[in-house]
Amino acid sequence: MQQVLLSWVVLAMTDSSSMVGVILAVRSAPNLLVGFVAGAMTDRLDRRLLMRLTVGGTALASWGIAWLLLVGHLRVWQLLLYAGILGTLRAFEETARQTYACDVVGISGAVQSIALLSLAQRLGGILGSLLAGATLQWWGNSVSFWVMGLSYGIGAGVLGVLRHRGTAAPLAQESLWQNVLAYGRELRTNRVMQSLMLSTAGAELLGFSHQVILPILAKEVLHSGAAGLGILTAARFLGGVLGGGILTTLGAVRHHGALLLASLVLFGIGQVGLAHVPYFWLAVGCVIYINMMAAAMDILHLALLQYSVANEQRGRAMGAWIVGIGTAPLGQLEMGYLIGLAGAPLALLLNGMALIALAGVLALCLPRLRRL
Repeated sequence: MQQVLLSWVVLAMTDSSSMVGVILAVRSAPNLLVGFVAGAMTDRLDRRLLMRLTVGGTALASWGIAWLLLVGHLRVWQLLLYAGILGTLRAFEETARQTYACDVVGISGAVQSIALLSLAQRLGGILGSLLAGATLQWWGNSVSFWVMGLSYGIGAGVLGVLRHRGTAAPLAQESLWQNVLAYGRELRTNRVMQSLMLSTAGAELLGFSHQVILPILAKEVLHSGAAGLGILTAARFLGGVLGGGILTTLGAVRHHGALLLASLVLFGIGQVGLAHVPYFWLAVGCVIYINMMAAAMDILHLALLQYSVANEQRGRAMGAWIVGIGTAPLGQLEMGYLIGLAGAPLALLLNGMALIALAGVLALCLPRLRRL
């Protein structure tokens, strides 16, 4: 719902495709700024408490925007500020959530647990995307934000039932400052973590920025309106469900790194395909396929990062992933600029080809990543 509502409302307020990229970039920017702190705090504090506080805070912020829309006082700078708050809370919540998933089942089940979590998250995303498109179409912006806030409020309440820290939760906890210092040492010396951060950053920069183009495709290319944007965004999450489902049932894989690089190539091919689709439902199919590959890359990055560190540092490993995806604002700004300069199809084509090239460069220059 966040993505649909933010992109649609800012496009309606400014009539600028570049502002869609800006607001999504503002939402993603905190990842780069707070990722290290989020990782250290996740290793220091109870993961369940962090999740409850951040999800509850997101609900309150969403209701604040709903009220501003209701009274007609919402300005673009307020919407940008709200996007930044959402991004900050999300960085802490995602770090704690991914780490807690492995606390529950143990590190040996990291790929399956993260894939299953991704599956559930994206199933919710399908419903949320369709709900956002429908509420925008039928009841307008204010009610849509109120409904989104309500969903977060329910989520915070559900998190309240978690009673156990998890079988793999570390017993020894360092101070926050010691966590930050140990984090810095790990980043300097752990080559596997460095390789995975680089791979994450490249995929985020060139691949995940395709979400910027969805409102432009819906409004200006495919002429499908807000409901069409809801369907396209739901297709993103459906692709994620399929990708997560495949990895959940895949079982043991010898070379996760090679699978990750293959997913990166297929991700790029999907974006090249989306650049040439003339019909709405064909575009929906391309978006599903692209996000199957995107989900596979996300899950593999997350699992491999947790494998790369000691049990007491898994929160910091997830913080490293948050920092890696912190390149998203650059990708979203780049995509918004390319759309304004050359149009949506060429922007997708260029980024898709760059993703394929990136996979080749990583395979050649980082053989250790290929052998993971």
